[in-house]
Amino acid sequence: MPLYEYHCQDCQKDFTLLQSASVKKEETRCDECGSGNVERKFSTFSSKTQRISSSGPATMNDYPNKNVFKLPLPKLRSEL
Repeated sequence: MPLYEYHCQDCQKDFTLLQSASVKKEETRCDECGSGNVERKFSTFSSKTQRISSSGPATMNDYPNKNVFKLPLPKLRSEL
């Protein structure tokens, strides 16, 4: 199950919940004040692999045309 970060609009507290992706926003309550007036925050994810990367993160210098609008679209899971 993923971790989700939320912000309570009533008490202004940020909190993190381990919950199923199928949980609806209406079912989520602030763990401080119990309010249902919460917003899911945008957050990153992390994964652990056995492979060690030999280079840093990709930059625009890695793309010869440097025009992000000409980059190929990512494939859908059904296309893999």
